[in-house]
Amino acid sequence: MAKKYSFPEPGCGSCQHLQYAGNNVLSTRYCSGFPKKKTPKRFRSSDPQVKAPKWCPRRLPSPVCRSYGFVDEQSRDMDFLTREHFDPKHDLYIYPSSYRYKLRLETSLGINAKTFYEQVSHGDLDDFLMEADISLGEVVEIDDGLHPYYFYLLSWSRFVPAPAFYPSAVQK
Repeated sequence: MAKKYSFPEPGCGSCQHLQYAGNNVLSTRYCSGFPKKKTPKRFRSSDPQVKAPKWCPRRLPSPVCRSYGFVDEQSRDMDFLTREHFDPKHDLYIYPSSYRYKLRLETSLGINAKTFYEQVSHGDLDDFLMEADISLGEVVEIDDGLHPYYFYLLSWSRFVPAPAFYPSAVQK
């Protein structure tokens, strides 16, 4: 049975820039996340109530794809243990150690995380994978500005989501 992964888009409710004005019943929502603008932007009635609107200042115009490779050969050898402990029958996610990685490539794919995962599952992104020269154990990030998603290359035909990959620990 194929596993179903979800790629939810975070809404404004969890954003630090969301502000309310007025009483609790008829409050007006504002976004203060614009860097150059002094006054917050008011949400229109046509804007979504839960998801982030198209004009969200955090949203990137085109999703960015970043590839993380190994820092050195010792890190590559230690990653063998990560792959060895992953059981595809029982585990939904994989948890690589981000301190073993460094940023190798940053490019724009123009697709979101869900589309990326579906296409690599069907082998439609072979050209990208060859161009990026991604090898086993490396991590690919798809970032739309709202929430980054990480995928670990487990085998030549399988990416597994890596939810606990923290690029702040990645070496520059």
